[in-house]
Amino acid sequence: MNRLLAILLLAAPLAAAHESNFGRVILANCDLVVQGVASATRVEMKASVRVELAVESVLYGEQKQTDIVVFYNDPALLKKGEAVRGLFALKKLAEGGFNIVGKPVLTPAGDVEEADKLRVARDFISLEKEAEGEGRTTRFWELLIEHLKLGGYPAQNAAVELMFVARDRSAIITEQRFDDVIAARDSALNRLTTQAKDDLKLACQGMVEAKVKSAKFKRVRRGDDKTEKRKAADDLLALQKDYPRAFTEEDAKLAEALAEGSDDARLDEKLAELARLVRAEIRIQEAAERDKEKEARERVKHAGK
Repeated sequence: MNRLLAILLLAAPLAAAHESNFGRVILANCDLVVQGVASATRVEMKASVRVELAVESVLYGEQKQTDIVVFYNDPALLKKGEAVRGLFALKKLAEGGFNIVGKPVLTPAGDVEEADKLRVARDFISLEKEAEGEGRTTRFWELLIEHLKLGGYPAQNAAVELMFVARDRSAIITEQRFDDVIAARDSALNRLTTQAKDDLKLACQGMVEAKVKSAKFKRVRRGDDKTEKRKAADDLLALQKDYPRAFTEEDAKLAEALAEGSDDARLDEKLAELARLVRAEIRIQEAAERDKEKEARERVKHAGK
């Protein structure tokens, strides 16, 4: 299933000049983003495939010619024997023509998601044209929330962007932004694809692990009053229930340490329960890993007979 250009080139380091993963892995590596039709006729060369591309519209960069030549290295990138219509990111070659960057996002005739695919590409291209700074970061988050609420293709792409935020840009995650993601997800639940739901779960788990749980622990430690501290402990319990793999033995120890330094019996109970649940989940995960290792050894054993 296509996920826009934003999920490609996963290993590239994060560049501060770009706000989104789309900007980092696509716009930073191409000169053009166009919608067009790649001819069904392909010419296989030594290390690449040559194809003519009829340009229908230009989303990024400048291109006056409507018929251009493009090259790609993976023969499976475009289906053989068929014209392929889609969004293409292209890098200009010094000797003429273009290389395809990443994987095209297909927009075949009659594609019900075509408008959404174009919207997502244009929205992120527009975002990346803004001046770097907190204003652009705020707009980036607003864009993710807008796309999550739309559901379908925009939400799927936003979920992928959020996975990269959790991995590479934890500094921009706040409790409020996390809450906004959860609210948008819940409002669009019946419009989310299975893939988007899975990706969002991973993204939220990553955000909890990278930033949100530490913010909650900080409130437990430094909250203005008992009410705020208890609320933070309740939030941690809820997060542990929803994202158990985001919590570690170190979190259980921290909960116990905070309880020892507290004079609030109700808060102590909540923190003790958190530590107990975290350790119980760790035991479950460890048992599951042992079972997998045992199963793998048994397969090897039987394969050798």
